[in-house]
Amino acid sequence: MRKYYYVTTFIIMLIVSFVGITYSYEYDNSEGLKFDLIGPSVMYHDVNTDYEEYGIKVMYKNRDISDMVDIDSSKVDTTKLGEYKVKYTVEIDGMTEYIYRIVKIIDMSAPKIELNEGEKISILLNGSYYEYGYTVTDNYDDDLFSKVKITNNVDVSKEGKYTVKYSVSDSSGNVGEATRIVNVVKPNISLEKSSTGSLYLGKIDVSKYSNTITVNKFNANGIYYEGYFRNGKNTFKIKLKNRDNSLEYIYNMISIKDNYYSGNMDLTTISNGVYDLYIVGDTEERLLNKMNVLSKIVRSRVGNKLVSVLYEDDMVSIKIENFEYKYDIVIDPGHGGSDIGASNGIMLEKDLNLKISKYEKCRYESMGYRVYMIRNDDSYGEMLGSGSLDQLDRRALAIGYYGAVSRVVYSNHHNGSARTSDNGFEIIVSNQISKDDLSLELSLYNKYRNLYGINDNTVRIYSRDYNTGNTYNKIDGSVYNYINYYAVIRIPYELYNVNNVIYEPIYMSNTNDFNWYYTNKNYIKVSELKIQDYINLLGGVYNSDNSMCIQ
Repeated sequence: MRKYYYVTTFIIMLIVSFVGITYSYEYDNSEGLKFDLIGPSVMYHDVNTDYEEYGIKVMYKNRDISDMVDIDSSKVDTTKLGEYKVKYTVEIDGMTEYIYRIVKIIDMSAPKIELNEGEKISILLNGSYYEYGYTVTDNYDDDLFSKVKITNNVDVSKEGKYTVKYSVSDSSGNVGEATRIVNVVKPNISLEKSSTGSLYLGKIDVSKYSNTITVNKFNANGIYYEGYFRNGKNTFKIKLKNRDNSLEYIYNMISIKDNYYSGNMDLTTISNGVYDLYIVGDTEERLLNKMNVLSKIVRSRVGNKLVSVLYEDDMVSIKIENFEYKYDIVIDPGHGGSDIGASNGIMLEKDLNLKISKYEKCRYESMGYRVYMIRNDDSYGEMLGSGSLDQLDRRALAIGYYGAVSRVVYSNHHNGSARTSDNGFEIIVSNQISKDDLSLELSLYNKYRNLYGINDNTVRIYSRDYNTGNTYNKIDGSVYNYINYYAVIRIPYELYNVNNVIYEPIYMSNTNDFNWYYTNKNYIKVSELKIQDYINLLGGVYNSDNSMCIQ
């Protein structure tokens, strides 16, 4: 029995295999048996793909006997790199002849990188870039995840579009790549008009603004509206029209009195997009908002949606997008810049607020959490809205805006008092917060009492009314329907549905308080109790090692 196999030059076979030219090699023996391989005699085949047999033509004494050929490709293992043979055998007139085709299994496919959260994301100016991660698949190599190289030039301090590049090579040198575009943008809040800081609405000129909102607020499912509409017969609807397509949503309103409506818009199942709002009665008109600038709700989480209310020339529109947390914790270090806060002749409150906040930020980040701070230096910090607003109002807008996409929001302050006998801590919360929402604050209340050695019944968790200044004990979780006194609580809650808690763990005017807290460094213990409870709230594992954060 004779064996034959034919290999042409590597370059020719490479061209034949990849370009797809049919290569035929004729074998002719003395008895008139002719073998003619269809396709290349050396075939390059991608690993983990089905082997495709090109076939062979065999002539014997001018007769086609190709159907008599036994083709044996059983030795070809497409799951493993290597060189294999396909055997072609013919038995005729007492002769047994065969030839081989060489099949080289190689890896010709690049790894695929798929980016979590998509190829385009936006983050807020001066926020934190969070790497959402990726998955890597390859047709041959099993684990390439740890080999992915990431090139990141994102600068969160400057607006613009940045590119994050991902690349990985498999064991055969094939390179897979992916790119994420990161758009760093300023918050877009339409607050242009001046304000006295009051949340009360002035008199509405119904003859001029017949289609006007007078009350609006977020609720669990969407937005509640009240307002005037002159051209109606006590039957009113609010219509949402998508700017980019024909989608419309209609909500029935209730007539409270002549030409005055109220009602809820459930936005939990609405499709993403920007919607212009219309009030519908006898006519259909764009919905206007002529409310006080600090009464214009801005954005909030509603179910699994992020709802932003836009005021373009006071015409109302709503932006609906999928909700995602951009931060785990937002920290507001109180005061700053020309606003020094309290002072005891030794230290300014603004400096102590910043020091404590930086320590807590470092601790959270050391445990893998995303933190946004309203200020990072001796300035008043991040402020949003028109410059004609009070600084505190603008600061509060920033707290609410960033807090709307954060799991936790709180402000750090340190108390001042004309009574030098005042001592201990205070926790200030929203009037509208319930007992269920106070579980963390109540936990800290008990831990702080033990740490401070306080046994009296002085009010330590309270809220305050905007109109009277009266304080209300919140230890029992009572809910009060009063306007919140503090702007950094009032504005986040009423415009963003964000509960911001103010911590004041010391009376700076009390020398004993100050020495115990700051000089003896008990501020670290106070912060650690807070950090531990918030880490537990976020479902994480608290790590007590704070060595990298001690200044």
